[in-house]
Amino acid sequence: MASENQGAGILMKFETRSNRVKGLSFHPKRPWILATLHTGVIQLWDFRMNTLIDRYEEHVGPVRGVDFHSHQPLFVSGGDDYDIKVWNYKLKRCLFTLSGHMDYVRTVQFHLSEPWILSASDDQTIRIWNWQGRSCMSSLTGHNNYVMSAFFHPRKDLVVSASLDHMIRIWDLYGLKARRTNNSNYPGQEIFGNNDVQVKFILEGHERPVNYASFHPTKNLVVSGSDDNSVKVWRIDEDRVYEVNTCNKHVSNVTCVMYFKDYIISNSEDGSIYVFDTKTSTYTQTCHRSDRFWVLAVQPERNLIAAGHDNGMIIFKLERERPAMHLVDNTNLFWVATSPSGERQIQTYDFSKAGGIQSTVCALPGKHTHSPRSICYNRDEDKFLVYYADSASYDLVVKGDRFQQGYCTTPVWFSRNKFAGLNSAKSIIVTNSQNTTVASLDPVGSGDEIFWAPQGTILLRGEEELYLYDPQHKRVTGKAPVAKCKSVVWSSDFSKLAAVSKRSIVVLSKKGLKHVCTVHENSAIIKSACFDEGPAATTLIYCTHNHLKYCLMNGDTGTIKTLSSPLYLVKVVNDEVAYIDREGNLTTNMKIDTSELRFKLALLGEKWGDLLKIVSKTKAHGQALVSYLQQRGFHEVAMCFVKDVKIKFDLAIQCGDLKEAQGCAEQINEESCWTRLAESAMNYGKVEMATAALSKTGSAAAHQKLSFEHFVLGNDEKCRDFADMQRADLGFRFQMATLTGDFESRIKLLEEAGQFTLAHQVAIRHGLTEKASSLLKAAGKSIMDAMSMPAADDEEEEELEDLVATRNRMAMRAKEKAFEVTNRMAEMSGTPLPMLKKTPIATDWPMTRISESHVMMALKKGVNVEHNDADEDVAVGGAWDVGGLDDDLEEPKQDGWGEEGAVDDLDMDGDDMGGGWAVQDDLIGLDAEDLMVGKGDKDIQMPNPGRPTTRLWVDGSRHACDHAAAGNFESAMRLLKTHYGILDFAPLKPYFLQCYAAANGSMPVSTALPPHVAYQSTPDRLPIRSLFLSTLQEKCKQGNTFTTYGKFADAKNTFQQVLQMAVLLVASASDILEKNDLIKKARNYASAFSLQLARAEFESKPARSAEMAAYFTHYDLDPGHMGLVLKFAMHETWKRQFVRTSGAIARRLLDYNPEAKVAAQAKKVMMTAETKDDAAKLDYDSRNPFEVCVKTWVPMYLGSTNPIRCSYCGAPALPKFSGELCPICWVGEMGKEVTGQPPVAASGPN
Repeated sequence: MASENQGAGILMKFETRSNRVKGLSFHPKRPWILATLHTGVIQLWDFRMNTLIDRYEEHVGPVRGVDFHSHQPLFVSGGDDYDIKVWNYKLKRCLFTLSGHMDYVRTVQFHLSEPWILSASDDQTIRIWNWQGRSCMSSLTGHNNYVMSAFFHPRKDLVVSASLDHMIRIWDLYGLKARRTNNSNYPGQEIFGNNDVQVKFILEGHERPVNYASFHPTKNLVVSGSDDNSVKVWRIDEDRVYEVNTCNKHVSNVTCVMYFKDYIISNSEDGSIYVFDTKTSTYTQTCHRSDRFWVLAVQPERNLIAAGHDNGMIIFKLERERPAMHLVDNTNLFWVATSPSGERQIQTYDFSKAGGIQSTVCALPGKHTHSPRSICYNRDEDKFLVYYADSASYDLVVKGDRFQQGYCTTPVWFSRNKFAGLNSAKSIIVTNSQNTTVASLDPVGSGDEIFWAPQGTILLRGEEELYLYDPQHKRVTGKAPVAKCKSVVWSSDFSKLAAVSKRSIVVLSKKGLKHVCTVHENSAIIKSACFDEGPAATTLIYCTHNHLKYCLMNGDTGTIKTLSSPLYLVKVVNDEVAYIDREGNLTTNMKIDTSELRFKLALLGEKWGDLLKIVSKTKAHGQALVSYLQQRGFHEVAMCFVKDVKIKFDLAIQCGDLKEAQGCAEQINEESCWTRLAESAMNYGKVEMATAALSKTGSAAAHQKLSFEHFVLGNDEKCRDFADMQRADLGFRFQMATLTGDFESRIKLLEEAGQFTLAHQVAIRHGLTEKASSLLKAAGKSIMDAMSMPAADDEEEEELEDLVATRNRMAMRAKEKAFEVTNRMAEMSGTPLPMLKKTPIATDWPMTRISESHVMMALKKGVNVEHNDADEDVAVGGAWDVGGLDDDLEEPKQDGWGEEGAVDDLDMDGDDMGGGWAVQDDLIGLDAEDLMVGKGDKDIQMPNPGRPTTRLWVDGSRHACDHAAAGNFESAMRLLKTHYGILDFAPLKPYFLQCYAAANGSMPVSTALPPHVAYQSTPDRLPIRSLFLSTLQEKCKQGNTFTTYGKFADAKNTFQQVLQMAVLLVASASDILEKNDLIKKARNYASAFSLQLARAEFESKPARSAEMAAYFTHYDLDPGHMGLVLKFAMHETWKRQFVRTSGAIARRLLDYNPEAKVAAQAKKVMMTAETKDDAAKLDYDSRNPFEVCVKTWVPMYLGSTNPIRCSYCGAPALPKFSGELCPICWVGEMGKEVTGQPPVAASGPN
């Protein structure tokens, strides 16, 4: 294998840390990989989500081989316990075990089409098993040493095996397959083999044992790796096999080698992976690590390679999949593709021509081993800039295969004959079209990559910023906070741009790079994006691994369709998408359904004509549509699409359609619905409807409400009727009698209650002398009866004589006092005041006359009309499902001033008009009845009240603190549960109240009126906030002080308060990282001190106490505190005789430059630890990374246990504690997946 041209490093996609990985297997379809460990554990990983899905632990000893079935939910494994196990990953258990090998099983593999399993073993045999019959079909003998690997040919009936006897054997399975086909009742295991499987070829050439051999997926080639450090390629003909190439790059044993497309991938115990390109006979990539590599696995469909080593595994790609492409003037696409012969070419496609025309522009020079990173076309000069990231070089290509080479990073054209790039010092190098450098400009910020921009500008990507730079005038014209941008796409009119990062897209305006909206993907990686063709660039279409999605410019997102593989979007026109796939093939006519997207655009733009057309032609709508309309405040429109009666009732109440709400309430017939309807009806002045609704409930509270309503309206007779219904409630009856002026009823009620004195006063007040006299006598008798006592017995008469005399004197004085007070009050009260004469109001309150909107009348008219399938021209969209509308929607018959004829009824002659705006006195003679709005009018409704300030706060923000400030604690809790998975809100109560108090001022006006509330708002119409980053910083300083003085309980409580306060803190874009750092710090400190306080319970158990002291040192604390922690842990482990552990801690302590006395102690401990061991074995390995479970305080080592985390603070715990409350922050839920914190900037309401 001739020359070497080492290129750029591999692209790492996933990595785990665990014990030694001996076997790997990719799932054929899902983003899963199996890894078998030297400890006997089989791990199932989702490498896209970075998640350990499951663990299988039935093997005893190392597991060396594993393989997924091609289409069944099965995998097979083999290990050092001599067993082969078949597992079902859906059932999460082993189905059965195949036994027969008498030594270690090295490799196992499923056949692609037959129910066979192939296994290789150290017992010098290869066995073929029927996993359906659970028996051994054939035992292949011939090797005279360990068989290290054996694999089926992907297309032919062949097997290749490699052994430590220096031989590679190729076996012919034709006879075995024929015997199975002709006789399904074939015998079971044959100990000494049979003639059905024959050795076809023996490959000799390696000087030392052969560790691995595998077939090429499509060609008649075999590749092998050996302990002689070489990789050999063999060609198989019909009658012979021979060596065609040898590689000796490795410096130690080659442990695994296999084909990946046109590459050979090999790894070795020297810690290296080599990638060899068979087409160019060159090495393209090399990976070196300190760990020994043992096994490889490939997934060609996803372009992934996995390698297992001593401390885990890695998954990587050889190069970027995204093709280099440039869309010029939105009509001409240029991209780099690979021809069938392997030659890289510049292809072009002209979208402006009917049907499109694709052609090859020119071939690229073949000296580059990697695909180009970017391409930029200059129409004026008809030249291309093709950039190669591996060598930081570019080719200036002219049509006709002429090119010039240069060196800079990411060159792009910015004028007719100039382009800009970056040199190694990040300075901007300006070069002309003749490839001559003409200027060198100073670096712009931290800019390390350039993207193309229109109109003589360029975009520079910094670490956390994106700059719009004008090289001609040497100035920055715009700057935006965008982190780790990997590509930029422009709208067709260049008014907007989208900066695409790994998991987010930031849409900016061209002028000043002003923020428009942001898209976040929590779990998926964004692959590409493209604006629609509209003049306003209202929609961004973007692609993830598995979905095609859209984003509106207000931030609304949705899914268009599911994808089997990622697409690299080029152009979106109406319902057609043009894209390039992984192989560089262009597709221009992929149909997508945009009905949901167009509906939202029409609704937000108030384009009612388009909205009605979409609704009338689209069969599928449903809960998603209704929910969206409800969220956006279009309750009236949403009500037309609702079938559920309860949802329709809620919407009708929200939009004030009381007639519809009444109809729904009659169908539901629940007390809560009638109560809500009555409240809304009274708010809108619908007295009769409110009365009818309250009467439906039948409750005492409803009767009391009705009584008060009739009192307000002046209907005293109905008030008395309702009072009579509540015979048992004397207080309510007395209140109604007082309000209606019925003094006789009041006297009677007071008399029934035994309040004779008060009844006497009411009678005197209203001139009822006779009644007052009788009441006065009754009042005196009542007093005497109250003061009287039963007579004493003869034996007790002497003892009670004095007491009786005293009682009689007191009773007489009380009676006299009562008569005096009564007479005085009677003299003071003259004639009673006359009752105010009230006129009952029999009608509803008058309302403003308005006309119903065109769109609502059209929707109400057509929403229940059958849909005409013959007029279907809009695709079905998503999961929305209601009926459509007819096309023949009638417009309401009215002119510009209201109803038809309304203007003609007014006398508008010029003679009647005075100067200026004078109005004659024609209206003076109108009666009040002429101005009343009759209850029979159908086109009247109450004017909608203005939106309260607190409602503006809630609608204008997605931050829980703003909802709490508005007093809407329920919605604030919902937001926190969505964003952070908050489980217990009790610790957050003081901070909720603090947010509310800061934004709501109260000022008393008088004793008879409620206080005046002053809302404290910002210019953005959001509430004043009381929690700031500085508040958390001061709290952390207080916690640091407690830590320094060793007050662990106080420090723990302080840092837990920091965590709880940060829940409601809104940080700006510049402060969000600092907020996250404070949360991380508070979590580490609170966890550390929780562990330390829990350690006090184990003082009687030296080993457990020493373990927890050692765990205490593995939290990320400030350096000053780490020195204290290490010193403390060193002493704790030393005095419990765990000298070796104490020495390891002492070694770490010296890294923090302690005081001389402490350093001397640490050195002494280290010297003693070299000769003395621990008193007992501890569950503590400082060299293996681990996290401590905050529930049990036991270590969870990397690769052995996949911890769950608190949904808010991220504290780790064992999976069995999923769903429980986090003991660190006391608010989050363990193991719950959440959306994360809301966007930093919250815009105000429209």
